Amino acid sequence: MTSHRRPSSPRLGLAALACGAGLALGGCHAERIVADSYPTTVAQRHPIVLAEGSTRLDLPVGAGAQGLTSRQKEDVRAFAADWRKNGRGPIGMMAPAGAFGATAVRSALASAGVPATQIVSQRYTPAGPEEIGLVKLGYVKLKAQVSHACGLWPDDLGSGGGDLYGATENREYWNFGCANQQNLAAQVADPEDIARPRAEAPIYAARRQTIIEKHREGGDTTTGYRQADAVVSDVAKE
Repeated sequence: MTSHRRPSSPRLGLAALACGAGLALGGCHAERIVADSYPTTVAQRHPIVLAEGSTRLDLPVGAGAQGLTSRQKEDVRAFAADWRKNGRGPIGMMAPAGAFGATAVRSALASAGVPATQIVSQRYTPAGPEEIGLVKLGYVKLKAQVSHACGLWPDDLGSGGGDLYGATENREYWNFGCANQQNLAAQVADPEDIARPRAEAPIYAARRQTIIEKHREGGDTTTGYRQADAVVSDVAKE
């Protein structure tokens, strides 16, 4: 009786050979040899990007108000100063129909250095008769922010086995550094500094001339600073 054997597949033979080699090194492991690794640096995981934001100022002027209070005038001056520094476009103003305070707001903006051509106004009707009319000011500004929200936890750190490759490679977990990036973006004075460095300021010509003269005369070009010696006990007596 003749027995017939099924021809073995080349792929099965290679798989068995690979598994046999793995057993010799400690066992045939079914997991992925190379993990899908996320970026290892904070700047790559949580990049700071530039986006358009808005700044608003609501003034409870009221329909019958003829002017602004002292605090409202200060708010308008601060709002105008920030617009001159960070504004990207005109100032939008929405005033309730029949509000005399809109004229006072325009005057306050003009006195704060905002041209009349940079104010785009529009009227609106309050929702109810008892609702006080708000003069709403706003403009678009450039802001820096992280491209996504913080607090994302794709791996379970509590069980100790969620981030298998992170634990073995001693790498940072995904959310690490996101809050610091958000705080850094919020503290940047000029968001464009995130995109490119500023140009170098011109050198101090007067100091340069002084150094050149001292160098020509063979003198000492260093700067001498006077520092008064102070004793802690003498300071405590005062």
